[in-house]
Order: sequence, then structure tokens, then C-alpha cells
Amino acid sequence: MKHDYGLYFKLLSKNELNEYLLKVQKEADDLYDRLVEKYKIKWNVIEELKQKNQIKWILMMNNVNNCVYEIIKI
Repeated sequence: MKHDYGLYFKLLSKNELNEYLLKVQKEADDLYDRLVEKYKIKWNVIEELKQKNQIKWILMMNNVNNCVYEIIKI
């Protein structure tokens, strides 16, 4: 990850850093939610599976969450 110290100091000096960080966090959260839904569809992790086999559903959801987290983290 590249650090942009100029942007950091600019936002900090204008007292806009918190707003900027909240915006970035919201964008990351929205992306996370969209990707989780896409992976759930792609890997067929549905409520029916949850009712039939909770352990498998939990394992699959953990896989989905881990994959999406790795995408967002990068």
C-alpha cells in the first residue's frame, strides 16, 4: 500500500481527515457487502443449506468472508 503523506497532511490541516476516513470506510463496507452477496450466490450458500446443514453453511460463510476480506484488504 502506498502512503500519500501529502494528502494526509492536507486533510489533517483542513480538519477533514475524519470525514475522509469515514467515507473510505463506508466505501469499503459497501464493497464488502456486495462481494459477500455475490460469493454467496456463486458458491450457492443459501438459507436452505443453513436449515439442512448448519455446520457446512458456517464453513462456507467463513470461506466467503475470508475471501472477501482478502480482496478488500488489498
